[in-house]
Amino acid sequence: MADDKPDMTHQVRFSLDPISDLETLGRLWRDLEGRSDHSFFVSWGWIGTWLATLPAHDRPSILVGRSDDRVVALAVLGRHTRRRLGCLVARGLFLNETGDPRYDTLTVEYNGILAERGLGPMVTIQALRYLEDQVGGWDELCLGGVAQAGLDLAASVGLRPHIFALQPCDYVDLAAVRVAGGDYLARLSRNSRYQIRRALRLYEARGPLNAIAARSVEEALRFLAELKALHQANWIGRGNPGAFANPYFETFHQALVRDRFPHGEIELLRIEVAGQAVGYLYNFVHAAHVYSYQSGFRYEDDPAVKPGLVSHYLAIERHLTAGAAIYDFMAGATRHKQSLGTDRTMMLWATARRDRLRFRIEDALRALKHRVEAIVAHRAPGAT
Repeated sequence: MADDKPDMTHQVRFSLDPISDLETLGRLWRDLEGRSDHSFFVSWGWIGTWLATLPAHDRPSILVGRSDDRVVALAVLGRHTRRRLGCLVARGLFLNETGDPRYDTLTVEYNGILAERGLGPMVTIQALRYLEDQVGGWDELCLGGVAQAGLDLAASVGLRPHIFALQPCDYVDLAAVRVAGGDYLARLSRNSRYQIRRALRLYEARGPLNAIAARSVEEALRFLAELKALHQANWIGRGNPGAFANPYFETFHQALVRDRFPHGEIELLRIEVAGQAVGYLYNFVHAAHVYSYQSGFRYEDDPAVKPGLVSHYLAIERHLTAGAAIYDFMAGATRHKQSLGTDRTMMLWATARRDRLRFRIEDALRALKHRVEAIVAHRAPGAT
């Protein structure tokens, strides 16, 4: 998607088919993976586990792009109808998601069409044109966790972009840290360095501080269960349900650990001091890119004891030594991500809409709602 003017002379034939044979689809997907650049969330490790854990009657369709005798593009498209503002109905196609909230709590990021290397923009444009011209029954293409370039390509074929969430993605450029001499802390602000060093001293006063990686599937599943306990206790204590409140979330991740841990794509770290858990990190490792996906920390009354900062710091140092290129905190504007990251990109959740009267009505109603809220806020007691 980096080219300004993709070569449109390379014609790709598309089809949208039901998914019936996961084994055959897996072979096609893994073959194309070897000819493409992609994130973990577009790998068969993620996609295959997701499809295998969905009920067969809820499985989405597969979009296949072929050039001559080879597959050059693959994506999963779910269908789901959503009701907004109480009365407006939108029939959605969902990129690598189902559209059903029961199954889409997994939060796909770095999303996109799996495309043969060098064909990304061209394949994406032709896929969008195929959907627009030959696939019926949809009003909007829902794009979760994509880069701005993906939405720009949708706009180029006449779809109307609508962004409903824009999130920063802070990350550590480990390759740049190594080039600069390997001192990660030197890349952070003075306040972040102070907080990390103070928290390390407080922990180390109790005994040895270590980051221990799970060494087997069984140990990884045990670490995941202990992470869940800490994660849920923290979020429920704040009045939120927590990521594991949805049963499918845990079903999927237990299956993902079982299937992908032996391939080196799953990392579960236990950070401990004097044998007691400080926290757990659940990371994905793919093509020298470490995705920090989920965590659970043991918080204490002393605010100077920072289990999150310390856990991520130890993980970053571990991957700095091991040779990873990126340690990625992924989407979300939180203080620890901002404090620990050295670089930032943006990710968005958006729809690419066909020209429908219902969307013009929706936009008008939302604009009216915002004007009314602004008037009410202005007239409220104490307003200036």
